[in-house]
Amino acid sequence: MINEIKTIIQNYLNNAKLSCLMVGTVSDEGIKVSDKLTIPNELIRGNLKEFVKPGDKVRLIRNHGGQEFFIIEIIGRPLITMGTTIILSKDGQTYEYKVEDVKL
Repeated sequence: MINEIKTIIQNYLNNAKLSCLMVGTVSDEGIKVSDKLTIPNELIRGNLKEFVKPGDKVRLIRNHGGQEFFIIEIIGRPLITMGTTIILSKDGQTYEYKVEDVKL
């Protein structure tokens, strides 16, 4: 009997989706992951939440139960960190800057 219970629990844990990777598009109401599902802004967490704008595609991790979603990447937006060199051009002039500090 004990072994059967252990087997049932093991099978459940192997098949349960404890977390899930999702892709969605940011809108004013939240993040749209399908035609029928938009995740409300109240359920979105993560450091990148303040940097997204409507139209951005993002990767999310959904926690078990689907009550919190964490933004882990803004797809297609380059990451700028300390030590990164940025090249800007304006009116035919090219300027190269090395990022020495990042402040929020």
